This record gives sequence, structure tokens and C-alpha cells, in this order.
Amino acid sequence: MLPREALRVCVIGPGRLGLTLVASLRQAGIAVPAVVPSPAAHLDPAAAPPRLSLTDAVALADVFWITVPDDGIEAVAHEIATALAARAATLERPVAAIHSSGLGSLDLLAPLRGLAAGILSLHPLQSFAAPGDADALRNVPMAVTGDTPADTELGRWLAERLGCRPFALADEAKPLYHLAAATASNLFVALQSEAGELMAAAAGLPPAAAARLLEPLVATTAANMAAHGPSQALTGPVARGDVGTVRAHLELLAGQAPRYADTYRSLSLQALHLAAPRLDDDSVRALRELLERQEDRR
Repeated sequence: MLPREALRVCVIGPGRLGLTLVASLRQAGIAVPAVVPSPAAHLDPAAAPPRLSLTDAVALADVFWITVPDDGIEAVAHEIATALAARAATLERPVAAIHSSGLGSLDLLAPLRGLAAGILSLHPLQSFAAPGDADALRNVPMAVTGDTPADTELGRWLAERLGCRPFALADEAKPLYHLAAATASNLFVALQSEAGELMAAAAGLPPAAAARLLEPLVATTAANMAAHGPSQALTGPVARGDVGTVRAHLELLAGQAPRYADTYRSLSLQALHLAAPRLDDDSVRALRELLERQEDRR
């Protein structure tokens, strides 16, 4: 079992997440004796951990936290396995390996099974726009997936030490989990971009200025959803059962690029799913027929 006091973590591939981890680990009192490769310019060069090769870092670390892009994780695991095998006779403590892919299975670390004492995945449910912010992980949910119960427990301990809110995630559930996260974050950004384009056309403004007009509405909606949940936060024509307004929207969208109507229809059907319990049956039926009508999609 890994010693939790005086734990030493090597971060491999410090991009936005990696740089944030370095800062957060050090703030939590966890040693970061090395990063592989360099920590870039977002960390103070005078205070940053040494920039070492993976071969040299093996002698200094108890945990290898891999934050490279998903396609590179297995290759890094092979490199660690080779370095561990070469130094097996001189290593004083067991080691663990972590990857932070939201989608990828623990099988990405398969080259380390039999060499590493722990195999796990820790994925923070957050986006990181400012690398190196030591507080960026505080109170963030973190998905913990372990190869064994002991690995899961180590993951929970690390997440809590960083100020995160850990929750268990089965390895086979990771693709669906990642889809949910991408829908909530990445597609939300895309949706706001689309709304900004429509507002820009309506107000005759550049897209950036049009997007700023929408910011108070977006912020209030997000706050309402956090406070009351999606069903109660939902407002607008679908929530009111306003068939005429939805029809007018669809007629207007017929003159726009088809992707706008596709977005409107699919999200309005989800809104109808939320609103249906408080609408009368006729309104629900009329809205569904209108939103699902295929001939209007050309």
C-alpha cells in the first residue's frame, strides 16, 4: 500500500489540467518532485518542480499522474512500465499510476498492471481556462475509478486532499459520463455561440457584442437552475404551452441554416419533456407534433 504521508506525485504532460494539478497538489502539501516534460511558462520558473525525463522521475515519485491527451496515455504508460522494470531492483516504495481521461478506460494503463501498486483514474468535472490556478479544483466534483477497492480509496483520499468532492464511477460507465459532461459544457458553449449569432443578426451587432447582451439572461438562468433544478428554472414558450410562438419560431428558422432549426427542435423537445407534467394534454400533443414534423426540416 502506498504511504499517504510524504507522498510524491510526478505530473506527466502538464497542459491546462496538469499545471492546475501541480499548483493544487503543492498547495495541499503534497510534494511534486518533478514534471515531465517542462511545466511551461504558467508556473514561476524559480518555484516550479524540476523538469525531468521520465526515466529520472521514476526514482523520485510514488504516483505518476498522466495528463497528456487521451491518445497518448497508453504510450506514456508503456514508457513508465519500461522505466519501472529497469529500476525494479532499486525502487524503495510501491508506485501508482493515474490518468485523467473522462472517457478512457483503466485499460489505457494496462502496461502497468503487475508493476504499479495502484491503477486509477481521477477526472475533475470542470473546465480549466486559467492554467496553474491552485484554487481551481476546490469544491469541484471528481470522478474516481479504481482498479481495486484500495485504488478507489486512494483516489478518494487524493481528491479530498485537493478540496474536491469525489464520487465513484464504474469503468464501464465512463463513456456515458463523458457524453454527459461534454453536453453540459462543450455543447453549452456551442449553443451560446449559436444564440449569439442569431442575436447579432437581429440587433445588427458584431457577434461578441451580441453575446454580451445575452450574458445576464444566461447567468440568471444558470443560477435559477442551480437553485431550483431544471424543471422549475425552465421558462419560455414551451414551458407555457405557447404553440403559436413555437410555430412562429420555426417559420423564422426556415429561412436560416438548417442547423439552427435542428438545435431548436431537439432542445425544445427536451424542454417539452420537462414542461409536460404542468401542461394540458392538448398543448403537449400540439407542441410535439409541431416539433417533430419532418417536412418542416428542409
